[in-house]
Amino acid sequence: MFRCPWRASLVLLALLGGLAGLPAPGAAQAPLQQVNNETTVRSVSFRFVDTATFSSDRLQNQIATDAPGFFGRLRNRVSFLPGLERRQFFFDPVTLQKDVVRLRQFYQQNGFPEPTIDYPASQLDTSNNHIHVIFAIQEGPSLEIRDTDFLNADGTAPVATVLNEPLQDDWRSFRDGIQIGGRFTSFKQTQLADEIQRWFRNRGHAFAQVESTTSVDTSRYAVDLRFRVDPGPLGVISEIEIQGNESVGASIVRRNLPFSIGDRFSARDVTDGQRNLFGRDLFRVAIADVPDQPRDSTVRVRYRVREAKLRFLSGQAGYNTRSGATLEGGWKHRNFYGNARTFSVNLTADTGVPENPPGFLPTFLTRASSQAVSRQFRASVTLRQPYLFSSRLSGSLAPFVQERLNPNLSPNTDRLLGLNERQYGLNSTLVFDVLPYRTLSLQHSVSRTRQFLTTATGDTARSEIPRSADEDLFNKSVFTLNGTFGEADDFVNPTRGVLVQPSVKLGGFFFESGVEFVRLNTTLSGYLPLSDYVELAGQLSVGALWPFEESRTNLTSPDAPPEEAQQLNRIFQNRFSDFLFYAGGGSDVRGWAPRLGGGKVLQEGPSYRPVGVRTKIGGNLEARFPLPGLGSDWRTGVFVDGAYVSPDPFALTPPASVPDLITDSEGAPIGTDPSQLLVGAGAGLRYQTPFGFLRIDLAYKLTPDALDLRTAEGVADAITSSDDPPPVSEIEPRTIRRFRLHFGIGRSF
Repeated sequence: MFRCPWRASLVLLALLGGLAGLPAPGAAQAPLQQVNNETTVRSVSFRFVDTATFSSDRLQNQIATDAPGFFGRLRNRVSFLPGLERRQFFFDPVTLQKDVVRLRQFYQQNGFPEPTIDYPASQLDTSNNHIHVIFAIQEGPSLEIRDTDFLNADGTAPVATVLNEPLQDDWRSFRDGIQIGGRFTSFKQTQLADEIQRWFRNRGHAFAQVESTTSVDTSRYAVDLRFRVDPGPLGVISEIEIQGNESVGASIVRRNLPFSIGDRFSARDVTDGQRNLFGRDLFRVAIADVPDQPRDSTVRVRYRVREAKLRFLSGQAGYNTRSGATLEGGWKHRNFYGNARTFSVNLTADTGVPENPPGFLPTFLTRASSQAVSRQFRASVTLRQPYLFSSRLSGSLAPFVQERLNPNLSPNTDRLLGLNERQYGLNSTLVFDVLPYRTLSLQHSVSRTRQFLTTATGDTARSEIPRSADEDLFNKSVFTLNGTFGEADDFVNPTRGVLVQPSVKLGGFFFESGVEFVRLNTTLSGYLPLSDYVELAGQLSVGALWPFEESRTNLTSPDAPPEEAQQLNRIFQNRFSDFLFYAGGGSDVRGWAPRLGGGKVLQEGPSYRPVGVRTKIGGNLEARFPLPGLGSDWRTGVFVDGAYVSPDPFALTPPASVPDLITDSEGAPIGTDPSQLLVGAGAGLRYQTPFGFLRIDLAYKLTPDALDLRTAEGVADAITSSDDPPPVSEIEPRTIRRFRLHFGIGRSF
């Protein structure tokens, strides 16, 4: 890189002039006039004389002088590796002077008219020819907004006088509600002007114009804001122009818009229409605008689109700790026989491979040694119609077939990979878009299910119940109603707001079904910023299951049930395995593996089989804040998770007659009480990527049960290797099992 030595010398003279009045540097600091063309920047920091309004990260973004961060220093340390080069951050005195100007302008734009910014404390290490640049900042007094006026276009009268009667009250409510006051910034001035213009454009004034001026009282450090508003005429939609569509008809595009010709103009509706077009998966680009036109009572709206490929193949591979390697492939037609209808074929395989992960893999990338393997192979076809009588209502039909290894059932050793459940059926779904990101959906799932159970002799049981030959073959008819409601500043990555997600499942209504129940579950999530850098997130969930008729009878077991009653109880436990509640996992109660929080029994493998529960009350509390020194993409957090789970009054623990359970000397299953209070706490790191947060959490079990602190292998060995096996409480615990590392993508909640 070419450097101009004479220019650097001139700036060095300026540096020396700025330091002339300072005490002589100490022994640990060399004079700054000794910098040269090879001096590199070791670090950049900021010191504040009085107040510190802005973070160091934000100030760093305003300057050009840069220093190696954590990864830059790491890269330089391993630059001896092939393909890596050491990156140097050279010091440039001219750039430093410009940075002072940049910071001064930044403070002035943000309401500090007289900031003092210098760098006399910067430190030069002549032995390594490194410099630590230290900016000393004294913000000074800030400008405060004192008064605000909203006038007509001529500035002669309040803007309310030019509005029609219905809008005047709305305008006064809006004017009184907007945030005015506090520190003045150029951004806030622009933001208020945009907010005012948006208010008028959302109420029919398509051509509203807003100008703002300021009057500064330097003696009092006060600012008076004046907004001059020209609402323009009220407009109605006279034309909707569609450009760029090829195979998709203009009428299809128009019917996905929340307005039509003759409606009162609303900028919000125009934006919602653009969002609707993106949601139809037909277009790669959709741009909405109001092109140049006369400012009269008619408004022409334009949508410019670029279609996506109509047919495409997709495939992906992944890995998760419960199901091992996963594969997914699909084919999709985006406009199947027109009408924006989509048709897709999907194949998924959760292989469960490897069953015994190699020891060199990190713990958080392998299935817990005490956790049963899960497998699923599924094929489905989906036909989706995005417009059913309204652009806000869509529907789909999806026949499917699947084979899986349900970890809550015993593996069937007579079938490939131990698969123990086959299912085929049809899912029918209606989705109503209440508001953007807030939906109401109704689904009916009807299926034919066969669970391949294993008898004590190891044979596949076509009938586990003497009275019938078809008890392992049953229908499932389940209606599900889900909703998402609330308000948030960002529904994808919220930092402020409240979201409510209720869910109702009904099994056995209207159609014959081998499961009959009502299941309610509601999740309430809240997000609150405590400061510019720290946010608090909390979640509360409540769920309960009510079986009825035959299901209730067979899930309720007497104190000394006969063998047939035990078999029936086992059958219905298996049938309800997908509808019971469980605890544990990176998005639930951290500290426990998925579904292994709460009651569990020891089975051959060996592994722990979770015991589902009827009721669950859970809560999560998490504080999230920046990670100093690693940039704005890094975040950290501390959390506490908890849940209370209970099966009462039902018998949901597998009976001793289940063949693969390991029992004690009295023939009772080795297990723990399914009614438990679970509490876990810990801390974690988050890294923002284009596809979401990468998340690592280290959690600590505060309320472990006896099996949580012992491996399934250790308990099984102690029980089976002795004629007089000890109780679980006397088997040596492993303290390390109080800890669990959770790895995931996306927010925890």
